[in-house]
Amino acid sequence: MALNLLIRTQMSAICKASDSCFTQDNSNGDSTTITAATPKGVLGGSVAGYSGGPDYTVVPCTQALMPAGLFANNAEGAAFENSPAVASGKVTVVKGLASVEVDVYETESLSGGAYVVGQKLYSSDNGLLTNVASTSAVVIGVVTKIPTPSSPTLGVDMRI
Repeated sequence: MALNLLIRTQMSAICKASDSCFTQDNSNGDSTTITAATPKGVLGGSVAGYSGGPDYTVVPCTQALMPAGLFANNAEGAAFENSPAVASGKVTVVKGLASVEVDVYETESLSGGAYVVGQKLYSSDNGLLTNVASTSAVVIGVVTKIPTPSSPTLGVDMRI
């Protein structure tokens, strides 16, 4: 599961990962790219939310939380970096006006219809991007590329 940065912006590494960032069960997501073999913990490209505490602790986002950005890497960190999230307890969150492609998002047929270029994106209760407006109604981004069978990534211009 990956986040591909097309146009880079702010990368926040001050975020402390809550325990739920490492234990989240991803089998609940309605995504065609998530399988039984997908590891536990947050996935690169999934939505980070602020915990609501007095610091910068992030958790897997739900519809009721304030989104912080998109997780840059999976919970286990990046395989070829020397500071994975597990060792440091910190995670990198992409925020601002980045242009990205993600391969984890709510499946189109289960989230209110096919994705359309220009459509607003929100966080689902599974912490994945969706085209269904959330309770908080915080727009995370706008669709710039629709997924196809030959190129299943969702293009997003971020807005948070």
